[in-house]
Amino acid sequence: MVRTTDSTRRGLFPRRTLFLLLGLALFMPPLVLLIQVSTGDDSFCGSWCPRMFFLWREGTTLSAFLFGWLRSWAGVLLVFSIIGVTFLFGRLWCSHLCPIGGALELGSRIFPRRLSIPYASIPAVPVRYGYFAVYLIAPAIGLGSLACNYCNFAAVPRVVAAGLGSPADIAYFLRTASIINLALILLLGIFARGGRAYCNFLCPVGAIDGLVNRFSTRFGKRVRIDQHACSDCGNCISVCPTSSISQNKEGHRIDQLSCLPCGKCQEVCDDQAISYKKPVCPAQQSAYGGT
Repeated sequence: MVRTTDSTRRGLFPRRTLFLLLGLALFMPPLVLLIQVSTGDDSFCGSWCPRMFFLWREGTTLSAFLFGWLRSWAGVLLVFSIIGVTFLFGRLWCSHLCPIGGALELGSRIFPRRLSIPYASIPAVPVRYGYFAVYLIAPAIGLGSLACNYCNFAAVPRVVAAGLGSPADIAYFLRTASIINLALILLLGIFARGGRAYCNFLCPVGAIDGLVNRFSTRFGKRVRIDQHACSDCGNCISVCPTSSISQNKEGHRIDQLSCLPCGKCQEVCDDQAISYKKPVCPAQQSAYGGT
């Protein structure tokens, strides 16, 4: 029987589904409460775009590039807020509030687990940052942009709106690029084990967030493993939605480039070896994986 610790009975982790639903209400149609109240927009496009403002396109002048930041001011504030939260507390946006990742994860819970696609064997970090490199470089050298054609922040809300009968959003999915993106969302989201493969492989905001999470791990709270308490049972590996926990001769380790503080590993740890905490002192540092 799985033993649940006091720390998993309270706080952010056991209420995570409620946070995911809150994220849907704030950012996803038909409600999009935060977006509508703050700017009057109805989607992540326009002033709320979190993906395009940091792209440099071939021939773009500095003034045009900076104007893109002004045009997407709400998206800029969102991304920098995500970075600030991640620096101190880990990837809470991705794990608790992101309506895109949340919608895919909640959808995957409905899809039978026995039929879901496991992606644990695919090395997430090389795929993610290889895609991210193409995402950044392609427009800079004139090869076209992946920002709009394969945008999860546009496609997932459009799926919802199309399901509600919006003609414009139904027409959106008649385009070749949109059909490919929809297939990726289904295969890497709804049909994926854990629902987070799209986030793990193809989300550029998640790629930036993962870098911040890794390089600031010594400053804020993260999910950490106490190697002295760990019995190497492997329960945590099987439930991790981003396949960020691995085992080697030194024990279990957490890859902070991929880890979302979802708390699933902590819930199934019979040894109470996993905790969400600030860095330990240097004398204890080697006992913790992924720090």
